[in-house]
Amino acid sequence: MSKTAVGNTAVLCFSPGDGGMEYDAAYMASKIEDQLGTCLLVVRKGSWLERYALDNQIPCEAISFRNNFSMAAIKVLKSLWKAHDVRNVIFLGSSEIRTIHFSINAPVQRFIVRHGTTKSSSKKDLVRRLTWSRVTAHWCISQHLKRNVQALFPVGRAEVFVDYVGLGDKLAYLPEGRCLERADEELRLVHVGRLVAGKGQHDALQVLKLLHERGVPATLSFFGRGEEQSSLEAQVAELGLGKAVTFVGHVERPYRCFGDFHGFLYPSHGEGFGNAFIEALASGMHCFSYDNTVFPELRGLGLKFHIVAHRDVRALADEVCRVWEAREPRPLSNIMMCRELFSTEKEMEILRRYLA
Repeated sequence: MSKTAVGNTAVLCFSPGDGGMEYDAAYMASKIEDQLGTCLLVVRKGSWLERYALDNQIPCEAISFRNNFSMAAIKVLKSLWKAHDVRNVIFLGSSEIRTIHFSINAPVQRFIVRHGTTKSSSKKDLVRRLTWSRVTAHWCISQHLKRNVQALFPVGRAEVFVDYVGLGDKLAYLPEGRCLERADEELRLVHVGRLVAGKGQHDALQVLKLLHERGVPATLSFFGRGEEQSSLEAQVAELGLGKAVTFVGHVERPYRCFGDFHGFLYPSHGEGFGNAFIEALASGMHCFSYDNTVFPELRGLGLKFHIVAHRDVRALADEVCRVWEAREPRPLSNIMMCRELFSTEKEMEILRRYLA
C-alpha cells in the first residue's frame, strides 16, 4: 500500500495510564506510519505513553494539560495541525473532547473518535451535542461498541463504522499455548489485564478455589498492576491459595509468555474488544469467558472458546475442569482465523476509507 494513500495523520491519546488504550494508540500510530502515511502521536507531557513512544522511536509530540479543557492546549494543537499539515485527527478517549473540538481547523479535514470502552450513560445533552459535532466518524472496534455508540452518543451526520484491531507484529512473537498432556501435574492458567474492578480477577480466584476443591491442581498467574492488587492479595490469603497464585506485575508484551500456559482465564465483567483475550485466542490456547459484551460476537465469528453465563463462577469452573480431565486438544484453528480476522492490512484498509 502506498504511503501517499492518505494525508498526514495525528493520533491523540492524553491518558496518563498504561493500559490497553495507551498501547493501542502507540500501535495505531506505528501501523498508520508503516502502511498509510506520515503519522504523529500526540500525548500528555510526562505520561507513560510519552516515555513509551520515545523508547520505541515513535514520532511524538507531548503537550501539557492541567485540566481536560485547556485553552493553552487548544493553541498548541492548532499550531501542530499547521506545522505538520495534519489532515486527519484520530482521538482515543473522551475526557478531552472539548479541547480537541475547539482546536479543529484547517488543514484538518477528518476528525475520528476511536471507541474502545463500553459506556453506560448518555452523551446526548446539549453541551455534548456541540462538543461532539465536529466528529466526522466514530470508529468502533466491535459490533458491540457500535451499538453502544449509536445508543449513547450524539452521532448526528457522522459515520459509525466497525474496524477490528489488527494484531500486527505481535503475530511474529506470539507462541502457541502450552499443550495439555496426560503427564502434566498441574494446569497452568493465566490472566492478563489491569488489576482494577470489573476485569474479573476476583472471579478468577473464586474459580481457582472451586478447581482445588474438585482436585484440579491449577495455578493462576496475573499479569498486570493496579489499585485492586491489595484486595486480591487479601482474597488469595482468605481462600488459602497462596501457593497457587502469582502476581507477575506489569510486563510489556505479556503475550510472549503464553507458551508457558494451558489456558487463559478471563471472567471480565465487560470488554469493548478485549486485546488480551484476542491475543490468547491467537495463541491457540484454551480460553474461558463470561457471556457478555463482545464475547458472544467473537463466538459468532467462529472462534472456539468456553463461554458461560455472566458471573457464573461455578459454570466457569465446570468448563475448566472438563478441559483438564479430558486433556482437551487445543483449538489451534483459532490461530489462522485470528490472523485473517485481525490482520493489520485489513484494519488499515478499512480505516483508509474514512481518512482524507
